[in-house]
Amino acid sequence: MTLHLGVGSEQPPKVDGKIRLYSMKFCPFAHKVRLVLALKDLPHEIVNINLKNKPEWYSKIHPEGKVPALVDLNDEVVVDSSVIINYLEDKYPEPSLRNKDTLSKDLELIESFGKIVKIFSSCIHSKDKRPLQEAVDEISIHLIGFEQELKKRQTTFFKGDTPGIVDIEMWPFVERSKALAVIYNETFKFEKEKFPNLMKWIAEMKKQKFVTENSCSYEAFAKVVMNSSNSETFSYDDY
Repeated sequence: MTLHLGVGSEQPPKVDGKIRLYSMKFCPFAHKVRLVLALKDLPHEIVNINLKNKPEWYSKIHPEGKVPALVDLNDEVVVDSSVIINYLEDKYPEPSLRNKDTLSKDLELIESFGKIVKIFSSCIHSKDKRPLQEAVDEISIHLIGFEQELKKRQTTFFKGDTPGIVDIEMWPFVERSKALAVIYNETFKFEKEKFPNLMKWIAEMKKQKFVTENSCSYEAFAKVVMNSSNSETFSYDDY
């Protein structure tokens, strides 16, 4: 079991030469940053935080008590997953996660994917009172644009031959998508045949070493959600 530091714990001493990421094992937003750190092969350490019983000292790192929070080698603190990703890309540009030819469209895709994230979040926090299938159908509508974009680009990943920022922004939620059926205790239909390019993308993402080394099973994620008494367990940076 992964240790998550809580009330009464001491702040771990910093490890020289390593970036520190304050995380929570099952948080998809923190997951995005772990993927970037792994893909860029940046020396780093992970300190997991118990978000229901936060350590007293954590408020000095992130006043709102959320994750992720990154502390760079120079002790600079950066919060919010997307901000952290772009910070790491700017400061540690190799390998690049951006495709200069698609930058504008990539920003549009990330913003559009935020609509899917909001639906997913509302579902896991029981704020969306619709039948699960209706929520999944709405997500499918939003995914059409991503399917069309991959078809247009004729690439395996949104960045091209290798994953980039768009791929990483999406992946933690795609990996957890089947958790909805467990949480709702309902089956749902997702028409895979309408999304051949996305299905290929998913298959290829699963083969990436940085993905497999940082995977989170949807069953474990669902169990944590269902065992939580309130949404504070997932104190996401985006909400």
